[in-house]
Amino acid sequence: MIIEKIKAKGMEISVLEGTDRLQYLIDIANEVTELDNQYKIHDNKIAGCASNLWVVGSKQSNDRMLYKFDADAFITKGTAKLVIDLLNNEEVAEISKLTKDDFKNLGILELLTAQRQSGLSNLIDTLISIAKKNLA
Repeated sequence: MIIEKIKAKGMEISVLEGTDRLQYLIDIANEVTELDNQYKIHDNKIAGCASNLWVVGSKQSNDRMLYKFDADAFITKGTAKLVIDLLNNEEVAEISKLTKDDFKNLGILELLTAQRQSGLSNLIDTLISIAKKNLA
């Protein structure tokens, strides 16, 4: 269940203090594979982010979602990776039932500036919306 994965990841990173959590986001950003430039278009851009963030998603043959993304800032990229890793290869139907509130247990919102918080919120909305479009 995705909500349990979110809680577990939140517990895992909760041991990190303040700036160590930000460093964690930067560290995992380095693991992100660059998104092909053909996907770095306005339609795939997450509105409200402090930097550029692009996301694409598709339903796999096993009814699970696969998201790909890229960003031009490490904190944004790391934050997106943290969230997307929780959703990749999960069932489309389960992702489509999530809300932004389900991600509060990650414990990263308070580390982000207001603009980055807005971007994270928009990212989560977009990921859920992509899943809903792929329900059929």
